[in-house]
Amino acid sequence: MEKILFGKSEGYYRDRGAILTAGEIAQQPAVWRKAADNMLSRKAEIKEFMDEVMSIKDLRIVFTGAGSSAFIGEAMMFMLANELGIRTEAVHSTDIISAPDSTLFDVPTLLISYGRSGESPESKAVIDFAAKRIKNLYNIVIVCDKNSTLASMGRRMENSMVLDMPEESSDKGFAMTSSVSCMALATWCLFHYKDIEKYASYIKLIADSMSQQMDEIAAKAEEIARVDYRRIFWLGTGALKGLAREAAIKSMELSDGYVNSGYDAPTGFRHGPKTVINNETITVHFLSNQEYSLRYDVDLAEEVIHEKDKNVVVTVKPESKKDATSGEDYEVIYKIPAMLPANSEIGAYIGSLLFAQLLSMMKSLEKGYMTDSPCKKGTVNRVVKGIVIYDI
Repeated sequence: MEKILFGKSEGYYRDRGAILTAGEIAQQPAVWRKAADNMLSRKAEIKEFMDEVMSIKDLRIVFTGAGSSAFIGEAMMFMLANELGIRTEAVHSTDIISAPDSTLFDVPTLLISYGRSGESPESKAVIDFAAKRIKNLYNIVIVCDKNSTLASMGRRMENSMVLDMPEESSDKGFAMTSSVSCMALATWCLFHYKDIEKYASYIKLIADSMSQQMDEIAAKAEEIARVDYRRIFWLGTGALKGLAREAAIKSMELSDGYVNSGYDAPTGFRHGPKTVINNETITVHFLSNQEYSLRYDVDLAEEVIHEKDKNVVVTVKPESKKDATSGEDYEVIYKIPAMLPANSEIGAYIGSLLFAQLLSMMKSLEKGYMTDSPCKKGTVNRVVKGIVIYDI
């Protein structure tokens, strides 16, 4: 008997070339539970490594990766600063290899590299480049394929730790979905290593909660996907700005560029990007669960609603903030487990991420693309091709 995914049979997605993407979005709660157990099984090793590296004075912490892997770091940079007061940087591997003199400095550095396949040429090169430029270098490799070149590099190097994600998170579809959420949650747990049991339990609470809500979020995404839009702009504050960038790439790649997408913070949107709004535009407003940031999210959402013509406005918000706005065309409401720390954006990040993944997939299906391999010309690939690495 076939499984039912988001109210439809597996055959529905198989016939439309979307079975991998649909399955990988749907499997996420189960994969998160495994990731939490993996982190717990290595808690002694993680604590020893993190105690040593986090005690280094004037440590530079850099999140790096390419594409969606890089956008994880952009979200974590804000999230960890808010929760722990930790100053980190998100520097894309694509920027490091093309401008190493501007991005690599000989100061004590913790380099956190993300990879789904672990075979992106830029990600491998960054570790090599950093080893050449930085005397006191620590590496954490967070990777979904434990047999990849990136994982092997991490295991061979001194002062390094490799965190393998569950095998299922190595998405086989074109777009990164469960790999993104899994690596993000692992990072959140990693930096709360002193309370790793508690934070692993939080991940399982998120998994339980999102399992119950996913079909409802999917139904709303499918409804919105029927809107005839050619432009979509994703907006978020803090960690949700990093998420907005991830959402923008999903919209473009799963529609093979049919949907032209962008992202920004609500405060930045008025400074030029707002001109994107026309009658074929949809704006998606991720509302923060943090009271101060929420004010700015609400101000812009209400402004766009007030000025609305034939453009479409969507708000994505936690249930506790469901009355923050009114007058939008569509509301997407999700629940955050009450036990999560109040100062954390992780619940809002995961709830909003699921919606972004589902809307991107539903739009791809609605327009008739082969979602698991949407680029018919083959000019864009699951693992990037055509990169020449010039040595330093």
